[in-house]
Amino acid sequence: MSNDPFYIGEHCTFGACKTLDFLPITCTFCSQVFCKKHHTPLLHECQCVPEPKIATSSTAPAQPCSVCNLADVVNVTCEDCSRIFCMSHRTLEQHSCPSIEVKKKPKEIAPVVSTAKGTNLKRKGAKSLALERKVMLMKMKNKSSGPSSIPQTERIYLKVLTGDGGKQCFYHCSNVWSVGRAVDALADHMGLTNNNDKSGAEQLVMECREVILPMGKQLKTHTESGDTVTLRYLPPN
Repeated sequence: MSNDPFYIGEHCTFGACKTLDFLPITCTFCSQVFCKKHHTPLLHECQCVPEPKIATSSTAPAQPCSVCNLADVVNVTCEDCSRIFCMSHRTLEQHSCPSIEVKKKPKEIAPVVSTAKGTNLKRKGAKSLALERKVMLMKMKNKSSGPSSIPQTERIYLKVLTGDGGKQCFYHCSNVWSVGRAVDALADHMGLTNNNDKSGAEQLVMECREVILPMGKQLKTHTESGDTVTLRYLPPN
């Protein structure tokens, strides 16, 4: 090494290389300095490397680097891709680790679904529906019209709509009434034209759950308190 204070670096001591390296590497076995091309014991044919031990079940043989195929003294296993590399290719960038692209990829953001105000996207459970029906029935009882002479125990509370959607009301009928009698009472209460006693005229019928109820049957066999029924006209036969 030169004593000149302005002299930087050292020459590689391998054979005829003599390359001036500003960052020379000292071999841990022979203590000589080498350039980056000859820094490993294998590349500068180091004579001071101890004899390798015979591999046993507890001592694994040296593994070659997955990039340059050289078996360095120290091997490094990448935690991301699990491959083995020498010291020169140990970093993610030096061995082009596939995990680099994965880490750079932005996380996907779940799309925001826009829904109308008041829309409930969750399926309502049985308890929720039962509670909703109970609340509706209480509302019906508070606002219901109908004959006051009907005992409380005989009343069927209904929400009544017209087929054209123009009118609606809450009304209580007797559970012993026929469907025909309930239709007559509702038509009178809501001011609807009722020509059911005339042949060849439009017939006013009651519909519940999309089924037209038979006029001669008792109301309680087809409806119960809390139901919604619709009064609509059918053309004459």
